[in-house]
Amino acid sequence: MRRKVFQIDPTETLAPYTYERAAIAAAGGELVVGDCLTPEDLIAQAGDAEILLLSWKKIITPAAMEALPHARLIVRWGVGYDMVDVAAATAHGIAVANAPTYAVDDVAEHTLGLLLCCVRQLAWFHQRMRQGEWNSPLGHAIHRMRGRTLGLVGVGRIGAAVAWRARGLGLRVVACDPGVRAESLQALDIEPCSFDEVLGQADYLSVHVPLSAATHHLIDASCFAKMRPGTIFLNTSRGPVVDEEALVAALASGQLGGAGLDVFEQEPLAKESPLRNLEQVVLTPHTAAYSVESWQALREEVCATVNAWFTTGWAPNIVNPQVRPTLRSQ
Repeated sequence: MRRKVFQIDPTETLAPYTYERAAIAAAGGELVVGDCLTPEDLIAQAGDAEILLLSWKKIITPAAMEALPHARLIVRWGVGYDMVDVAAATAHGIAVANAPTYAVDDVAEHTLGLLLCCVRQLAWFHQRMRQGEWNSPLGHAIHRMRGRTLGLVGVGRIGAAVAWRARGLGLRVVACDPGVRAESLQALDIEPCSFDEVLGQADYLSVHVPLSAATHHLIDASCFAKMRPGTIFLNTSRGPVVDEEALVAALASGQLGGAGLDVFEQEPLAKESPLRNLEQVVLTPHTAAYSVESWQALREEVCATVNAWFTTGWAPNIVNPQVRPTLRSQ
């Protein structure tokens, strides 16, 4: 009997899952694509699936975990896994894995793209050219980037990739990350600093932390107040890491000189959001991780996780390794 893999919430960009079906079949499994909107849908459709593949829906509740006793592994299509209750999964003997490497270059490139757009005010000029105008840059306080300071909050794979690219633009890079040793940051030519030091020194501040209870609204009004007037703020991590109301206030007051945002507290971003009407803000619709190459890499990374699980009973990218002694039996 083939071991079942259940796709909870299919996405248009991955459908019809031809690559995944073939790769999972070659590993001895069978992919079943569901269409679940609620925990009840999941319980009704997932049946005896051993592996659950999750895109975005926050529907793998503790009750669903309890009602699906054959489920042993949850794999998130992406780097972040804040839509999975990892503590509950661990308590139920279920491993949780993500895809941590597939879009490192893409998010780093997107982050620097947002920075360049903000600093050079490319979106502002582009929009006015579209409207038939020919505006002078005088009065727009465009500053040369070389020699300025980029501050990073979080230096995982993506933060490190941003730092590497930023140095090529002539930027000094300072950063804080309690999970990374100072010596490791220095080896990357990054100056280790405290959180407040990063806030106070950065001309440009970029956030690269996962969303968790500890990082929810990590960047709030008190943080914006500590930044240099005119700082440009970037977020390509998760929207709720930032207090969006405080962000809007800091932009409206001029404390922030601009912002480049790919993620938001509520997605899709509401049509009435004040962020849409602030001229110094560049917005993209949570697309930083996307490229033709990254999407193929994502497929390969998720399928490699399934293959490793079927082959060895484990996978290297499991985020709750403490579950191993109490992992559900087949």
